[in-house]
Amino acid sequence: MPGGLRLAHASDNKVGFRWNGSLLHGRKGDSIAAALHGAGIKTLAHSRKFHAPRGLSGSFVAGQLAQVEGTPHVRLDQTWLREGVNVVSQHSWPSPRFDVLSLSNLIPRKWLRAGFENPRFIRDGTRLWHLWEKALWHVAGEVDISRNPHGKQVEGLRIDVDVLVIGGGPAGIAAALAAKGNVLMVTRGRDLGGAVWETHAKPVELPKNITVRTEHEVFGLFKNGRVALSAPTAADRPAAVIHAKSVVLAIGKRSMPPPVAGADLPGVMDPHMAHHLAARHGVAPGQNILVVGTAQGRAVARGLKALGCNVVDFVDAARLTKITGRKCVEGAIIDGRTIRVDCIVHAGPYKTDPSLGFQAGADGDLRLLAGDMPSNVTLSGFATTPDERITVSQKPDRKALVCPCMDVTADEVFDLLDAGTTHLEELKRLTTCGMGPCQGFPCWFTLDAFCAAHTGEQQENQPLPTFRPPRRALTFGQAAGLSDLTEVDK
Repeated sequence: MPGGLRLAHASDNKVGFRWNGSLLHGRKGDSIAAALHGAGIKTLAHSRKFHAPRGLSGSFVAGQLAQVEGTPHVRLDQTWLREGVNVVSQHSWPSPRFDVLSLSNLIPRKWLRAGFENPRFIRDGTRLWHLWEKALWHVAGEVDISRNPHGKQVEGLRIDVDVLVIGGGPAGIAAALAAKGNVLMVTRGRDLGGAVWETHAKPVELPKNITVRTEHEVFGLFKNGRVALSAPTAADRPAAVIHAKSVVLAIGKRSMPPPVAGADLPGVMDPHMAHHLAARHGVAPGQNILVVGTAQGRAVARGLKALGCNVVDFVDAARLTKITGRKCVEGAIIDGRTIRVDCIVHAGPYKTDPSLGFQAGADGDLRLLAGDMPSNVTLSGFATTPDERITVSQKPDRKALVCPCMDVTADEVFDLLDAGTTHLEELKRLTTCGMGPCQGFPCWFTLDAFCAAHTGEQQENQPLPTFRPPRRALTFGQAAGLSDLTEVDK
């Protein structure tokens, strides 16, 4: 494999940048995440409580966040590399090179369960309490927005269209071409086409009635789906209020991470991220790749092979019992046998992210309750197919993480279930599962599957917690720019 993780079709134009003070080189057109992965850097962040390594997964946003030119919580997979940019990993003290916080690995995990941040021996309002809060604030990587350029207001936009299509894959393109009137397509990708398993996707020509906003993401649907809010990847560009007569959710499905110990290790990623690395950036997800999943996983394995990646095997997701490794993936246990690999791509089971559909049909004030999908909001393409079930072992590893962003273990969930707490909303609040940057997807589905495995009840037997907007990060400046464009019902 040419250049380590670099594939034969990778760009030859090198771009220098700094990572934790060290000079590295990516390639022109790389995202920062792709440049780091291509340089062999798999650990991009650490979790807040356990200080466990986190990497480029596609499933867990926290593993893709870092500080870029002084701005924290920047998504490295959505930020394009430029010459000389300075990138620093978060959640380290006093520095990434000498990180005292790594000693938190020695603390028993039960001591760091939800609520540890409010110990009983520290009274609210005291000087000790303020010092404790400041320490937690620093560890979490927060920033004083008054000293940050992205705290400045960016005036928002109002857009009126007949049809809003969310998603830029084949289903989204087909829906836009079939729609009448003024059509707006919004996609978080840099180009149209989605995760098509081809090395080179053909350019798409659209008629003049279709406008495309790439590198944007709709983060909320309001008023029965007739008002959408979207934000761009770039912090200095405006967010938008979109008024649409109808909405098409061509959002596809996402692969659910394996419900086994080690699924949070750097080197475990979903097929969208793996394909994005290989096809766009010419970076192999790993030297030796194992694809695990459902029936569609075979197409994922073939696609990665066609791009020049070394895929050692494809196995059914139910046969995977553990992923091994200390700082990154070192192997996988399949039917009791260890396979030595440095990357696992999970391709199924697949589920549709329900958040936007939930928001469009939800009702309530303090707590939103699921309702029927409005007639003006429809699903299209892969998103319309039935969700696949997550298979959890009859005796799941209690060390497995249900929510890697918030360091919620199966052990913590099982103890609450044994104590009589079984409602998913209560479990969410007591553990903070799904309350990190991923905002519940995929973690609430994983939580439901672990609960079903422990109690013996059927999955999806009770509703998932509330999917509230915003579904993605936007800056305070972008949010402030929308204030004059939104209406508050009185």
